[in-house]
Amino acid sequence: MLRLNNRDARRLWLTTTGLAATPTGPVDVMALIRALGFLQIDTVRNVTRAHHHILWSRNQNYREKMLWPHLGERRDLFEHFTHDASLIPMEFFPMWQMQFARLGARFANSRWYKTGMGRDEVRAVYQRIEMEGPLSTHAFDTKIEGKREMWARPPHKKALEKMWYGGELATAYRENFVKYYDLADRVFPQRLRGVSHSTEMQIDWLCTQALKRLGFASVGEIKRF
Repeated sequence: MLRLNNRDARRLWLTTTGLAATPTGPVDVMALIRALGFLQIDTVRNVTRAHHHILWSRNQNYREKMLWPHLGERRDLFEHFTHDASLIPMEFFPMWQMQFARLGARFANSRWYKTGMGRDEVRAVYQRIEMEGPLSTHAFDTKIEGKREMWARPPHKKALEKMWYGGELATAYRENFVKYYDLADRVFPQRLRGVSHSTEMQIDWLCTQALKRLGFASVGEIKRF
């Protein structure tokens, strides 16, 4: 069995996560995100939002305006769920099909995620986006029914998220951090949508990429990543 002492483990982890080198030089946002595997985005804010801290701590020449064009204009990134909403390099899309299917099924069968909308009403949400182009949740006006509990969402928001998790809708862009949903076919490039891999290949790729980003890990840690 290969063993690492704590000192070497710390050094390996800092190097693998991009925190060992002096955080200066030319800024390559995509190189930073590819090295990390994904960039979790978050509303948590202390001076600035959490995702900007992640990039700035690895290169202090980074500025906030450098990130979002890679999602909405250049399509270098797509947004989906890792353990939270994250920006993922677009070239990873063919290896993410199992994740769309898995998460789509999880939320479709989740009692908490029942929309309160009928199939025709959910379809109407999709059709509005199809006809009008990217829309945010603010374009719809259904209300939360019953007790307003923490994380409660109105029916239209649940419908949007279920279609987003399952890959029917995708994030077209964010404006002031508000997500705008569009049809997946209009966001993900055709050259990538036509590529498919077996479940076994996707699992192998995902686990290999996880270990590369973690440096060292237990089986459970690889699975969670």
